[in-house]
Amino acid sequence: MRPSPRPLLILAAAIAAVALLPGVARAADEEPRIPDVVTSLSGRDVRVETRLSPGLPAEVVKRLASGLPTTAAWEIRLFVSREHWWDGLRDERRYDVTATYRPMSGDYGLEKRLDGRLMETVVVPSREEAERALTTLPGIPSFALGSELAGKRLVVRVRCLYGSGMVLGVVPTRTGTDWRRSPVFVWRGEGEAP
Repeated sequence: MRPSPRPLLILAAAIAAVALLPGVARAADEEPRIPDVVTSLSGRDVRVETRLSPGLPAEVVKRLASGLPTTAAWEIRLFVSREHWWDGLRDERRYDVTATYRPMSGDYGLEKRLDGRLMETVVVPSREEAERALTTLPGIPSFALGSELAGKRLVVRVRCLYGSGMVLGVVPTRTGTDWRRSPVFVWRGEGEAP
């Protein structure tokens, strides 16, 4: 008598599931990264926009859910792009977003700062919206270009610092993404688009 194909199919499905589990676990533990950096010009202002993918790590989400103030610090740098030498740093900015749970009202307060100066304080009703604010760099005007940069090849680099820790119990460290580079762009002068 021939064996039923049903137990063989169940065995094959079980083997396939076990083989795929490490890939699923690896995807769940994937470190945040910056998929792309978008720059746009508005007159003399360079606007920079990007986001974290796949979002905040689990330990940062736990911190946010616990009610502790949670900060994502976006470091933004403007360079003159050089083909045969290191890029020349022209300017840098730091955009901080801090989310804090407000237990009396059950919402989250957001503080947005550029180079330490308060830009905006807003209240959002849910943790998901607070997470979205922490993982997104909106198209804020980051740099004002001067005449010395007209006609030069420019590039923006961005990274996000979202956690902190200790090495050897005494050395503070920051956890974040690698630097991500925008496409090269050229500003032609006052009010001109690339």
